[in-house]
Amino acid sequence: MEEKPLIYQFDDVQVDVETFRVLRDGSPLQLEPKAFEVLVFLINHPGRLVEKEELMEAVWKETFVTPNALTRAIAHLRKTLGDDARGARYIETVPTRGYRFIAEVEVRRGAANGARNGDVSNGRHLSAPQTIQKGQTETRSQWRVPFRILTVAVATIVLLTAVFFIWKAQTQSDVSAKAVILGTAQLTTSPGLDNYPALSPDGNSLAWSSDRSGKFEIYVKPLTPGGRELQITADGDQNLQPAWSPDGKMIAYHSRNRGGIRTVPALGGVVRQLSDFGSRPAWSPDGRAVVFQSTGLADLNQAAFSAMPPSTLWLIPARGGPARQITQRGNPPGGHGSPAWSPDGKRIVFVSYDLGFSEVWSVTPDGKELKRMTDWRGATFYDPVFSPDGNYLYISTASGNFRLWKARISRETGTIDGEPVEVANTGAALARHLTVSPDGGRVAYSLMTMTNNIGAVRLQPGSHTAADNPTLLTQDTNYRKLVTTFSPDGKRIAYSVWRQGADSEIWLMDADGTNARQLTADPALPLGWLPSGEQLVFVSRIPSGPALSVIDLQSGKQTLLSDFKLQGKMGRLSPDARSIAYNSTANGTINLWKAAVTGGEPQQLTSDEELMGFPCWSPDGKFLAFEMTRGDDTHIAVIPSDGGPYTQLTTDRGQSWPGSWSPDGDKIAFAGLRDGVWNVWWVSRRDGTRQRVTNYTKPNTYVRYPTWSPLGRQIAYEFAETKGNIWMMELK
Repeated sequence: MEEKPLIYQFDDVQVDVETFRVLRDGSPLQLEPKAFEVLVFLINHPGRLVEKEELMEAVWKETFVTPNALTRAIAHLRKTLGDDARGARYIETVPTRGYRFIAEVEVRRGAANGARNGDVSNGRHLSAPQTIQKGQTETRSQWRVPFRILTVAVATIVLLTAVFFIWKAQTQSDVSAKAVILGTAQLTTSPGLDNYPALSPDGNSLAWSSDRSGKFEIYVKPLTPGGRELQITADGDQNLQPAWSPDGKMIAYHSRNRGGIRTVPALGGVVRQLSDFGSRPAWSPDGRAVVFQSTGLADLNQAAFSAMPPSTLWLIPARGGPARQITQRGNPPGGHGSPAWSPDGKRIVFVSYDLGFSEVWSVTPDGKELKRMTDWRGATFYDPVFSPDGNYLYISTASGNFRLWKARISRETGTIDGEPVEVANTGAALARHLTVSPDGGRVAYSLMTMTNNIGAVRLQPGSHTAADNPTLLTQDTNYRKLVTTFSPDGKRIAYSVWRQGADSEIWLMDADGTNARQLTADPALPLGWLPSGEQLVFVSRIPSGPALSVIDLQSGKQTLLSDFKLQGKMGRLSPDARSIAYNSTANGTINLWKAAVTGGEPQQLTSDEELMGFPCWSPDGKFLAFEMTRGDDTHIAVIPSDGGPYTQLTTDRGQSWPGSWSPDGDKIAFAGLRDGVWNVWWVSRRDGTRQRVTNYTKPNTYVRYPTWSPLGRQIAYEFAETKGNIWMMELK
């Protein structure tokens, strides 16, 4: 007897596994292929919790997606099946964990016709064992099938198998064979940081930037054996991000100290200023124009965003002239950076960054036809670049481990077609600044690593200058430690630990770095202390999203404070623990807002068109210091915490990122980038005097979030050093 198709039946829904069809009352339902796979997997594991990771591994194995792909598939299933997450009949959500299929399923053999009591053979519930019941026998006569019928059956099976594998292939990228790595080679051997590689148009030379002299300069080296290396710039202006002209005669680059874009002959010569603002230059394929992002380079951290709001893309003639804006603030949301041209010059791909997300977009050179290339929330994208034929896009991501991907571009839509294929898992070293050889067979990149700890500097009483050299309070290999906050008595420090592939945790240590211990296991970010000093307020995660919680340090008990949704999960708690100051992009750019901890209507404190945010409270709660962006530079400013006119305190070129106030309410500690090097500084609110506290000299190190002890004797901060070299992989 011919085997009939396997059918899953629940309610009036039938799932035909062999023909990949879902019907309701005989009418087909339109399910996406991945959603169909999710449904079948859940049906095959009825009644039990299926973890998200298990589903991702089963359905998207060896292809790149973020958890958002699973969320979309579940939403698509619910919409198609008429299910509801709040009153689930079929798919029950287990918050933060996974899903459970709760409908009773009947498995049968027969045609999918929508009739619940139709032609049923060997009908059973899914949970029943698949055995022959007592007294049931199978005889050879049952298997005597005419040769013609057998031939047709075999042909049908072969056809269905072929269809299945074609369908599977179409749900994945077709470039897996082309993503095989034949070999890798290290092109530079700097003990510091070599970055921003650029392969020449003929593929025979490499340009890059290096800090080997103590300042970043541009170098060029032929890739042929014995080729002589040339230093192209030598002015000490922290020159980075070289980009070749299509004819190979010129190199555009970004001057970090002077700001803007400059050009220089590829063999060295007279430098010419192309623009007085912006960074990340990229030549058009015809050599007539250069596209760049409007903000400069602030951060050399291996996983640093290329741009933040209000960065936009601009186009300038390669021979000079006025620059023209091609993307607009807030469209798309975030800061627009890392532009790269398609080989035909018809589109420019870029990444849009904001607090908590990044997306890849493309736009035409005239600023039209804006298209989103990715929607994988949960991954951070870096440095997309086209293959020379324009058929693929290479992208680096940080989501769990660091990875490099290759994705097909649809000729019809201009967006990514199918799931990207992993080219390499680079582990703890992120592949940045991708560049592809003209034949598409080689990809060069910066392979960077970072060491990160909590640093501290003791202060001279009264003078607020360093009493001795900085020390490190932590000495471990955790990925990143940041957002330090002293207890009200100055004896303990709470800080956030970001482990690779996981959300942040909160740790606690004594002010001298001893007795470190973990406070939270679930994702959390510290906001500040309650006045008692025995409880810490932090951002927690509940099923509906981020919320505010309190943890008691003695008992470890965590209590929900309010379900206030803090954008970007970062903010600062007021000294009286009644208010939170935070960033919001509600009006398109980052501005400063304040809200009561218990909820209520938030108050917008600034309405800037560039950026005003990242606040910190004065000890008496009457003022907020914050960061403001003006062109390539950022400055420290102060505003009353109830709103009103602000006062700008710094005017220096560079970056000034506020951290905290001195106990007397006069000085504001900030991370300052001056002459290409980050140090801890302070500025006085009363008279504007400034003082550098630390004396770091390397351009590949940085400081962040300087926090003044309430005792006034110490400033703690995040300290990191990025190292790396240029590598190249050869692809099949």
